[in-house]
Amino acid sequence: MTNASPTQSRVEVLALALTDPQLSVRWNAARDLARLGKSALPATAPLRNAVRSSDATTQLWARYALVVICDELDEHLADIVAALDDKAKVWPGMAAAAIGAIGPAAHSAVPQLIRDLIDPNPDNRWSAAGALARIGPDSADAVGPLAGRLKDEDEKVRWYAAWALCELGSVASEAVGPLIEALNDPDDDVRGYAARALGKLGAYAASAESALDKLTGDENPAVSSAATEALELLRHPGAIDTSQAPTGDRALRPMVKLSAGQDDDEVLRLRLGTAEPCSGRTDSA
Repeated sequence: MTNASPTQSRVEVLALALTDPQLSVRWNAARDLARLGKSALPATAPLRNAVRSSDATTQLWARYALVVICDELDEHLADIVAALDDKAKVWPGMAAAAIGAIGPAAHSAVPQLIRDLIDPNPDNRWSAAGALARIGPDSADAVGPLAGRLKDEDEKVRWYAAWALCELGSVASEAVGPLIEALNDPDDDVRGYAARALGKLGAYAASAESALDKLTGDENPAVSSAATEALELLRHPGAIDTSQAPTGDRALRPMVKLSAGQDDDEVLRLRLGTAEPCSGRTDSA
């Protein structure tokens, strides 16, 4: 009899965690199974049981995991998108986080995500902006609403809106004016992503050259670098491969981080008996 591999053992424990008394442990377990991809196929039955959970957020993440692990997008996308409107039962921001993790294939969610950009809860607003960023150019209808969020009272909403406009690329040309204004935002992330967005717009953003030139002297090196690259793109389109732009530096942090379940990552690690991080970031959902 052979011993189970570390991945097999992890799948088994995560599958058990789908019924943990602590709800956020269940959510993290489903997301962690999704990160394992096809290696988590043995957890298919427990995930299907989790879809029938009385907790709507557990259902959401179980559906997302089945999309990733079993290629069941057609079976679950409509329910994942519908979770955006089930705000009384689904934890704020999590439906948008799951949609963002699915990416362009979830473009049918764009109208609801646009509505969420003006939701009273800022967690729903910034999560919607993050999902629109991950859907990409298919979110073109959101350009105007995202530009409006560059003046949101919540700085996290502003920098996710700036990031989303950066990810939308040339379809965001109507946002040039608001993006130039955002170069003066007190938040580093907003300034940096506004600069990157203007750089991606190229000739459409020619009017931003003076403001970007000023921003090259920003006290934050990452923001200064973003402004310098944007200027180079305005003056010499194609000079920089923007697809290789850094995404992990401290000042420019583009990945959505869920507002709930973070403390319970440690609980799940204790359940697993491992020190391996179980992040709530939706870049790996």
